Amino acid sequence: MKVEKYKDVAAYIFSLCFIAAGILVSLNRFWQYEVFYYDFGIFDQAIWGVSRLKPPIIDHLAVGGKWIFADHFSPSIFLLSPLYWLTDRQEMILVVQAVVVGLSGIVLYSIGKQVLKNRLLALGILTCYFLFVGLQNAVITDFHEITIMTLPLMLTFWAIVNKRVKLYFIFLIVTLGFKESTFLLGAGIGIAIIFLRKEWFRIAIITIAISFIWGYVSIKLIIPLFSNGTYLYSPSFHGGVIDNIFAFVDHPLKQKTLFFSFLSFSFLPIISPVFWFLILQDYGIRFIPQFCCTRWDLGMHYNSQSAVILAISSVFALKKLQKIKFTSKFLYLVWAVIILNALFLYRFILHGPFGLAYNPSFYEHTKNFNYLNDMIKKIPKEASVMTQNNLAARFTHQKVYLLRFDYKKYNPEYIMIDNRKGQSSNSFFGIEHAVENTIEKLKEDLSYKMIYNTKEQFIFKKKQGGS
Repeated sequence: MKVEKYKDVAAYIFSLCFIAAGILVSLNRFWQYEVFYYDFGIFDQAIWGVSRLKPPIIDHLAVGGKWIFADHFSPSIFLLSPLYWLTDRQEMILVVQAVVVGLSGIVLYSIGKQVLKNRLLALGILTCYFLFVGLQNAVITDFHEITIMTLPLMLTFWAIVNKRVKLYFIFLIVTLGFKESTFLLGAGIGIAIIFLRKEWFRIAIITIAISFIWGYVSIKLIIPLFSNGTYLYSPSFHGGVIDNIFAFVDHPLKQKTLFFSFLSFSFLPIISPVFWFLILQDYGIRFIPQFCCTRWDLGMHYNSQSAVILAISSVFALKKLQKIKFTSKFLYLVWAVIILNALFLYRFILHGPFGLAYNPSFYEHTKNFNYLNDMIKKIPKEASVMTQNNLAARFTHQKVYLLRFDYKKYNPEYIMIDNRKGQSSNSFFGIEHAVENTIEKLKEDLSYKMIYNTKEQFIFKKKQGGS
């Protein structure tokens, strides 16, 4: 019995290590100005506004000055708003993001124990989940609602496994509430239930119905209501059925992502057909629509949902192997293979980003940005400010606008620009080719006064009575 408890302790320690690494890397990236208003700032601005009982109005290049629901319908993110009653530091939601994903791993381990009746095998799947580079990238890439969704999504599967109907519907609704596009995810869960738990057939049908209703209402009614009739993310599909099917593998980057995603879980999801629709809809949303190449690789947040689905399907794949007399004899060999495979991929092939957590040079780099910290402090807390994508993430608790050439239209009190070379291309998102012209325009603008400048950094303040 003591040995079994040690396995539990190992799972909890692993989760704590994952959380700690996620927090350390995320915070230092924030302090290194590698976290951006798109998308961190948009969510933070909305969550902060609701915490102060204000409407969640955001700046946005397409639907600026409107509620965040004009961009995406994600009401579940406001479950985080009360946390801003405890602190006003923007970093808070980065810490919470790492903690939430770490907790989703604890839930996964609990599911594994319940389904497999074997703590060691459950620990093996947990290892695949935490070392999956796609999940690690999701944790350290700004803040996204889909990354936070890993916990309620995992809890939804926990409720299915434990036959907790009321909790199942609560977790399902919360999961759907993280994004309008989750309706296909909900439908996939319903289809999986039909095969996993036949006595829940009625619940499965209700799940599918709720999911499609959610998709229709959020995409066709709610978002257009807030955006003056537009939905920014309507997919553009290929011409025919064959073309859309081929779109799963029509680019080397897609092929690489699929290969390494499945390899990270030792291809176990392939032998778990109950979850095939869930897997297909997940990669279908990412790969089939045209002009969505940012979704194709193992970076950013798009892999967090995939990680949950692949992990859960791997649990049930192992259960299937347990029932086969021949393969059941080699389960501990399978366990060793999946552990070693996950470690090898993380360390030597895909070079997991959590490796930064134990790289001293990474922390030394953080010290190089004190000049930007001092520059930020020159802007009063209540003032409106216009600045570039990476600096705007520091002003989400006051009126902030992304840097624009037509700045007079927005009438900011301060305009801040860091024009040094070698920055991420995301730093000037939306104004990539007009930075120099904007600086020159501001220097000649009689309604603004330059109050701070170096060779590459500038702060302009609006003169009293300036227009």
